Amino acid sequence: MATTPLWLVAALALGVPLTAPERAQVLAGDVLVTTTGDQHGARAAIRIAAPPARVFSVMTSCAQALRYVPRLESCRVIEAAADGSHARVEHVVKPRWYLPRIRFVFRADYRPPHEVRITNVSGGLREHEARWTLEPLDGGRATLVDYQVRIVPRYPVPEWLVLATLKRDLPAMMRGLAARCEQPAR
Repeated sequence: MATTPLWLVAALALGVPLTAPERAQVLAGDVLVTTTGDQHGARAAIRIAAPPARVFSVMTSCAQALRYVPRLESCRVIEAAADGSHARVEHVVKPRWYLPRIRFVFRADYRPPHEVRITNVSGGLREHEARWTLEPLDGGRATLVDYQVRIVPRYPVPEWLVLATLKRDLPAMMRGLAARCEQPAR
């Protein structure tokens, strides 16, 4: 009997919808952060008082990402499709004071204003898969943002450290995204 490759299991898991209790928690105003069973993945969700198009615009902007993503030191679009359907983006992060900076490149596939899928291209991450989904709420005046991610560094890092970093940084990232989206547009 053939086994399913781990990368495929991870990719399929990124499409799992929120459970009813998780959804209720987010709609009540909490930031949801959970970890997945494979010890390299996590999920975060939040309700943002802004329409999906505004949230999509903020979360796909490098200038904005530098303001809401913890430990992100650099964000640069390397290449973007003329039709806006995808881009290759480089990030440089400093995960902890005692760890080296990580530079990585990913491909972002866009389905505005509802979804962004991230796949690893190169750099300091052996695996990096993520999915952002944006669900309109309140007749399109608000958005439920669901972020699922799986990260495996290229160099040896204890799994507990990866999870601890995600558990610490994801709530700050989601709250920061909400704050940027809820500001009046300039």
